[in-house]
Amino acid sequence: MKVTYIALDPLKYPRIKKIAYTLEKRPDVQFHVMIPKIRFVWHGSRVKRVMSAIINYVMIILQIFFVKSDIFWVANCPDVLVLPLVLRRKRYILEYRSPWSIEVENEFGHGPWVRLSAVVENFALKHAVFITLTTSRLVGRVKNEKLVFVIPNYPIATFGVASVSREEFRRCCGCREDDKVVLFVGKLTRVEGADLLPSMMEDVVLKKANVVFWLVGDGPLYQLLEQFARRFPRRVKLFGWQPHKEIPNFIAAADVCIAPRHKSRYSVFYNEEGLQKLSEYMFFEKPIVACGIAESREYLLVDEDEMADGVVKALNGQVSPSKCKTWEGYSEKKIYEMLSLICSSKF
Repeated sequence: MKVTYIALDPLKYPRIKKIAYTLEKRPDVQFHVMIPKIRFVWHGSRVKRVMSAIINYVMIILQIFFVKSDIFWVANCPDVLVLPLVLRRKRYILEYRSPWSIEVENEFGHGPWVRLSAVVENFALKHAVFITLTTSRLVGRVKNEKLVFVIPNYPIATFGVASVSREEFRRCCGCREDDKVVLFVGKLTRVEGADLLPSMMEDVVLKKANVVFWLVGDGPLYQLLEQFARRFPRRVKLFGWQPHKEIPNFIAAADVCIAPRHKSRYSVFYNEEGLQKLSEYMFFEKPIVACGIAESREYLLVDEDEMADGVVKALNGQVSPSKCKTWEGYSEKKIYEMLSLICSSKF
């Protein structure tokens, strides 16, 4: 059986590698990823971004018309990717990553684009054979008559292989024996809450003499954070972008991990099941402090202006460590269950 995964930009979607890792274990399954042949980028005004999106959607839709496969696995956002499959009467699994209509509204505000995206979103859900979700928080968004499989975005078991010991890595990064490391991993953007870091870090530094902040990532706010770090040369360190294979070293060496985000109407859809960095923190059973996402037993959830107090609590041992959860232990089983139903020809 040939399974083809379709996404707008699959090379930037790490989850596909995990799905491939699982399906490659099945000798009766051939897994392929469709790589869009044309990618058009037009930066600038909102009109330019809309035109760029439309061109990309049209190009990839035309490409999908000519792909042969027994079943397709389609990542939504945009949900229009299912249209050629419905016209061809092909079976597809819808990977419902996030509500497309809400994403469009967040980008462009209220208007016809939001209404159109909502119609296409419901159309994509209606014609799917199965629906897969990255988080159980999205279950309420899908129709009850469909079979839904929650496949969390947990790391695979080999993620925890650090290249050096915790002690050696901390020493190489200039840590003293009594330093307490607070780690942030992610893009340095407002979406990832990087703009919340300066005031929070300054508050914590004034309260805890031995705290050190490690910021791993790059983005538009790098220069702003670099300027802030100059005020606290030994207490705040920016590492820039790091290859994913190095991330286990940083997490293993940290004492507390943080995930700050701005609260929004779709904050309730994000938790450790879908946010990769949270589950990677959890792999090493680190205490986690977060804001702007859904509630969970795996981290301390606080308001934006309470992040500093939350970090201090974690440093003082008042936040319980998170629990390790792996792709093999949870997600892989759901994929095999879904494949068994497909192969049984019941759907």
